Amino acid sequence: MKGISPLVATIMLIALALAVSGIFFSWLSQFTYSNRQELQTCSKARIALQKAYYVPDADNITLLVYNNGDIPLRGFSIVISYSSTSEAVKDFLATEIGKGETAPLRLKYRENIRTILVQSAECRNAQDMVNVHDVQGL
Repeated sequence: MKGISPLVATIMLIALALAVSGIFFSWLSQFTYSNRQELQTCSKARIALQKAYYVPDADNITLLVYNNGDIPLRGFSIVISYSSTSEAVKDFLATEIGKGETAPLRLKYRENIRTILVQSAECRNAQDMVNVHDVQGL
């Protein structure tokens, strides 16, 4: 039984290398395109905490989040820093704030809060933080 000639083996190896590199190039170009689109969109995203106040009757802190960016944002996460730990609260994933709109986010008050960070779930660069000393009513 004879094996394949070295010339045919070389051609097959080159064809395989070209096919694999073509598939890789196609995936890479799609990956970079989608990341570039996301970065361009998120560069227009901004939020600001207009007001933070404590509501004693409900024992919660209300944050008024203003979307001062150029795109609507959906979903927000809140990171609360305490004197010894941090805690992520992700109860606001269904909240949508349109361009130029304000929405209230309410969270349960606990002792020893230091800072409260509000961050867009879609665009992590759209974030703002409030120090506990700036929360009205505490």
